[in-house]
Amino acid sequence: MEMLARCWAFRWPRKKEKKKEEEKARGSFTDESNIITEYYVRTLDDVKVLFKDGLVIPSEFNILRLPLIPLQMCLKMMEPNELIDFSWCSQRTKEWAKSIKLKPFNFNLMFGEGAEINLRFDEYPGIEWIYHFNRSSGFEKGDCIEKRKMDGEDLYIRRRTGITGPQTTYHLIILSLLTEPCFRAWTEQLCYILKSPVNDFLLIATRNFHCKSPSETVDWFFNLQPSIESFEIRMNETAQNEVKQALNRLKTTKKVILDYPSVDGFRHRNETMFDTDHVVVPKAKWITIENLLNMKNCLTIRILEPNFTDGILNVFIHKWIDGHFPYLEFFYFEIKKEESVEFNANRFLKGIEYEYEHDVIRIYKKEKVSNLIIRASEGWHIHNKNGLKASVLGVEKEGICTFVLFVWTEESIIATVEDELFERH
Repeated sequence: MEMLARCWAFRWPRKKEKKKEEEKARGSFTDESNIITEYYVRTLDDVKVLFKDGLVIPSEFNILRLPLIPLQMCLKMMEPNELIDFSWCSQRTKEWAKSIKLKPFNFNLMFGEGAEINLRFDEYPGIEWIYHFNRSSGFEKGDCIEKRKMDGEDLYIRRRTGITGPQTTYHLIILSLLTEPCFRAWTEQLCYILKSPVNDFLLIATRNFHCKSPSETVDWFFNLQPSIESFEIRMNETAQNEVKQALNRLKTTKKVILDYPSVDGFRHRNETMFDTDHVVVPKAKWITIENLLNMKNCLTIRILEPNFTDGILNVFIHKWIDGHFPYLEFFYFEIKKEESVEFNANRFLKGIEYEYEHDVIRIYKKEKVSNLIIRASEGWHIHNKNGLKASVLGVEKEGICTFVLFVWTEESIIATVEDELFERH
């Protein structure tokens, strides 16, 4: 017993001294809320464990070893950006993220001098997530930088939170990678795991454009999905072949906006390009009557700076009367005043029965369709073969002449200045 006591007494101080040495390994980390957590490290069974106030702080955990139902519950508790981060770990985590069925109601892209992916979800009202690619923005107070691995390379993400009233925006700024490959990879990844098509794509081709050609970007996107609700192209100083190749692939279901200058003689016709609900062409000198007739299924048509004559307008009105545009809510185009002198009501309404109204100021509204508001002091009222009424309106303001074919539908609001309340027709 005396020998055993001496052995025990000899060993006890060494064990206590070892524990004291283990607890000397201290550290701290800062979370997204800038809260500093201090901890100390102990080694248990050759595994480093983080402790704070006697509690274990998880450092590494193989989540894929969880049973099926607990794993699904953990993944469903993740916020969208956490689930997206999780999907990049491996092919297995990618498939698990896909199985959660988190689908955005708003999935928008912007690609130009920089690139953005915008996400909104019904499960998170008032919150949006925006991924920025290679955006030159300075470091702000509260930004949090994270370092990760993506395809074996370092990936730096700067996180930023913006709060405006009830709206919260989480900005995730992805740095140090080539813009176009990174943008494409993230878009393809999100389309796969969210099982959702992109709703809206804004493609901007400028001098600082990050892709080899707009047509290649358009080809890549429409190979990813066959159509899109809304697509907008803004170009400058772009070759005709580039424009034509890009236009050949366009297929939208709700809206197309084509904003680019065209050289003299440029013409292009793609029968599916204008098979959509809304068409906007800000620089429309290349638009022909054939292009207009391809817009037969449109609800609204906005054409700015066209090379129209009153003869083209006459053909368009005749086609509407014959029922060629059964869904049209309005046809709107603007030209400069000096280019409108040749327009004459007797010519653009040639062969058409109409009722002329003047000295009566009316306000025409299309709120649900396109926020159109026209105030006109004169109008030519016509009917199509199905008895539907429309008004041909002309308005001049600040050197710009606006011509509108306004169809009186159930959603239209027409009023005179004397009316105290709008009348619905």
